[in-house]
Amino acid sequence: MARVKSEETDGRRKLIDTARRLFGERGTAHVGINEVTAQAGVARMTLYNNFPSKEALTIEVYREMADEALIRIDALLAEEPSEQARIARLFRHFGRNAHKPGFRGCRFIHASLQEADPHGPIHGVVQAYKKALRRRILGALAGKRRNRDLLADQITLLLDGAVTEAYIKGVDDPLAAAEKAAMTLLRA
Repeated sequence: MARVKSEETDGRRKLIDTARRLFGERGTAHVGINEVTAQAGVARMTLYNNFPSKEALTIEVYREMADEALIRIDALLAEEPSEQARIARLFRHFGRNAHKPGFRGCRFIHASLQEADPHGPIHGVVQAYKKALRRRILGALAGKRRNRDLLADQITLLLDGAVTEAYIKGVDDPLAAAEKAAMTLLRA
């Protein structure tokens, strides 16, 4: 019984890791279940023993990615003593990712745009992540700052726009430009 449980756990992990890689490379809409199971090296039944559908697998992949991203963001923000340093660190963190091979912009935005229902569960996962990111940006700002909520919204928009632009490549260094804009907003 323990061996069967371990195989299911291993199969689940393989499915999540494989789907995550494939979704990152091509997006959720362009990856089929047969490809995920084949590349994961598991039987299709392993998929359905762990996830009732591709959508359920997709939701799990993006929930896990969101949790990991927020843990990394929490750690890097905790290392900085001032709000300017925290916000600059956030832009630089996303900037490092923008230069990695295979970068396609924000995976969460891609996932939300590929879902047919703009109010569906995948959109819900993306929205929850984006709201959590915005809360962290708000928390990185000084508590007594005037217009703190508006500033958190502006910095969130700058960050999302810069990450998207880093994929499109219409601007030479969008994350550096957005970081400078954020610093200007912080000083205003």
